[in-house]
Amino acid sequence: MDKYAMERARGCMTAAGMFFQQGAEDISQTIELGLRTTDEPETIYETCIKRSTANKSVLAMASLIIYFLVRDGVKVKKACMSAWKVADKFKDPIIQSISSALTAAEKPKSRGKLVAGFLTSNDLKDKLSLAIYLNVAIAEDSFHARMVELTKQPDNETRIMGAAFAGAVYGLKEVNAESKLKKA
Repeated sequence: MDKYAMERARGCMTAAGMFFQQGAEDISQTIELGLRTTDEPETIYETCIKRSTANKSVLAMASLIIYFLVRDGVKVKKACMSAWKVADKFKDPIIQSISSALTAAEKPKSRGKLVAGFLTSNDLKDKLSLAIYLNVAIAEDSFHARMVELTKQPDNETRIMGAAFAGAVYGLKEVNAESKLKKA
């Protein structure tokens, strides 16, 4: 873990808080678990899987992505690949959601159908896929560009997860700058 990990963790929490609403407690706890960078990734995964929610695999994957973003200081795609490796050890089918998100971001021929599926679905795994897609596919490398796209999304879960991922990548300084833009 490098010296900027705390900056990324604060950015993650602050960005997710921009979209937080009642009913998103599971996602809030997921973010908190992902920030436990002193734990092993397998421990975080197992903690999420033991929860009594229907979407435990999705929450585990979101926690792991945040974990790798904060701990290692990598971009979302690399964090997804690291989280994929952990989930694959447990033979978790959630890795298909990661695959779909990365395919949509990298292969224009597949993009339309996959993104349309993410947008029309009420399944939390598709909302995770959309949050990943938005963080990987946007060409402009800035927190602001990601926030503009996230505010257009119809569901709160996608906005919270996407903002948490972006905040962990760009850190508290960028998140605070965006907050000041919104207030002005």
